[in-house]
Amino acid sequence: MAELKFRDRGVHHILDDIARHREQPGQTHDALWKGAKARGFQDILQPVHGPDTRYEGILIVAYPLASGRTVIGLDTTDRMLAVVDKFDGLPALGAKITLIAIVSADNAERWLARAKSQIGCGLAIRFDAEIGDKRLGDTGWADKLREALASARKLENAVTAELNAQRIALPHVPPEPPFKDQMVKLDEEMRKRILATPLTPDEEREKAKLRTQEQANAFFEKRKAKLAEQYRIESQAFREKTIVELRAAYDKRKEQADKVAAESERISKLLAENLANVELGSQAAKMIERIEGACLPIVVGDMSRIVNDPKANFKEIIETIVLLFEIACTQKPALR
Repeated sequence: MAELKFRDRGVHHILDDIARHREQPGQTHDALWKGAKARGFQDILQPVHGPDTRYEGILIVAYPLASGRTVIGLDTTDRMLAVVDKFDGLPALGAKITLIAIVSADNAERWLARAKSQIGCGLAIRFDAEIGDKRLGDTGWADKLREALASARKLENAVTAELNAQRIALPHVPPEPPFKDQMVKLDEEMRKRILATPLTPDEEREKAKLRTQEQANAFFEKRKAKLAEQYRIESQAFREKTIVELRAAYDKRKEQADKVAAESERISKLLAENLANVELGSQAAKMIERIEGACLPIVVGDMSRIVNDPKANFKEIIETIVLLFEIACTQKPALR
């Protein structure tokens, strides 16, 4: 990341530019400082545009100008930043965004705002609200969030039990060695079995009559040739018939093993996601009290969607709670 640089009296550069465009700098000044006061900042900085310059924070001001540009204020926790530019599709106030310095195709210096997470669940937040006006709608929003989260957690716990039952019900399938390794093993067993073939009664009698080393050598060469021929005959039958049969049986076992492995992987993936949701739900439940205690300027809209179907909206519920918790935890004492 580039070295962070800011303009001295940065907000005045923005207001002067707005004045040159006859776009009511006084109202922009009021909007910026309302946001600053709401978050406890005593100064507003304008970042210097540069390569690889980016900031992450909460969007607390988005004041539109007649030219189509928008003045935005960003709470990075450490400081409040303000820039003016034409932004495409800015998220609602309270969203966590990344502000990125870019150079457009015509070599103009631009700022790009990308949303990372947003407040949902029928809630919104107004940082320009008066200090004493902290409850701008239905004060039962926290209880509705609690109820929706509790319902979603209960459903996620039921999913955990179901997935565990599915995993237990999977048949045990021993790992299947590669087919080539199995054939090599069978061939080796066949060799050892043939080599261990006992002497026939005729061979025993012939062996008993051996008197010289030459006779012994001839006897064992003859037996060796016999065993080699036996191996040739059996191995030919092994290749032509047995391997085909074994391959068919192997493919069938492998197909079954692959199905069980795929199902096990599917269940494990779902279970990991489910357990992550359970943990997120547990953490989020502890955050709501802290959010409520911060008395944020929350605007309450229609929350029926998350109340009626909390499981389908679980991700939005978590994202909203986590973001509100972050805003609550970075709230500074309001300026008087």
